[in-house]
Amino acid sequence: MITRLLALVALLLAAPAVAQDQADQPPLTVQVLRTSEGSLHVNSALIMGEREAVLVDPPFTLADAHRVTGMVLDSGKTLTHIFITHDHPDHFFAMEVLADAFPDAEIVAHETVVADIWRSLPFKVARWSPGLGDNGPVHPTAPAALESDVIMLEGHELRVLGPMQGDHHHSTALWVPEIRALLPGDLAFNEVHLWLGEHTPEQVAAWRASMDELMALDADIVVAGHARPGLPDDASSLTFTASYLDAWPGFVAASSSAAEMQQMVREAFPTTIDVLDNFILVNSTEVAKGEQPIWEE
Repeated sequence: MITRLLALVALLLAAPAVAQDQADQPPLTVQVLRTSEGSLHVNSALIMGEREAVLVDPPFTLADAHRVTGMVLDSGKTLTHIFITHDHPDHFFAMEVLADAFPDAEIVAHETVVADIWRSLPFKVARWSPGLGDNGPVHPTAPAALESDVIMLEGHELRVLGPMQGDHHHSTALWVPEIRALLPGDLAFNEVHLWLGEHTPEQVAAWRASMDELMALDADIVVAGHARPGLPDDASSLTFTASYLDAWPGFVAASSSAAEMQQMVREAFPTTIDVLDNFILVNSTEVAKGEQPIWEE
């Protein structure tokens, strides 16, 4: 009898602690898969509730899309939405893998992003499919347009910000205020050279202004669109992007050629990486120095 009473007392004493542990759990969590260099080190992020989840930005290659599918399956959550931040193919090209794996998930983007993708899809396929080969999509397509600027996840708001200037002139971000999480797509890079191959000086300045807007959110979690492997998912990506954009006009003014400008950028940001045989920095500096026309992507 005494043993049973002691067990009951122990159970009652433990109950508040369990309840407190549950109360301390955040309403949503974020898991990130850092893709390979073949997908330009894009970050695909899974925002998870108790039972459901929303994925942000499918990757470029089919191989990485299968890895992202594995992340979703391992989570045990029901995928309700796949959100695409902007028009660049490394953030949506392989979404057919996820569409096949999760046929009930809605694949969505801001209506402006959807229009951009439909407009540019034919020349994206012509430009990128030969290099991707069997690792590229068989049936590339566009997402559906959102009807509002909010995606609901188990009663929690995921707010679409933008479009605004980023590495694409119609970039969007997803903001999760309850956990102060920002998923800015290619508005933020972390120690990967910024793609500035589509930018006039005015657009570089506009991207810098976008950074002020995002930094004002004071996010605790920030999942950069591209990041050097091993870096944390925090506001350091916003600081890095702002610093890079602050320095860029000076590099343009002080250099006599794209090659000289590349050397200056690498010396200023020595731990920053590139992809696809220096694709980002070479093309961005050649555009900045007028050695090739501005890209239309």
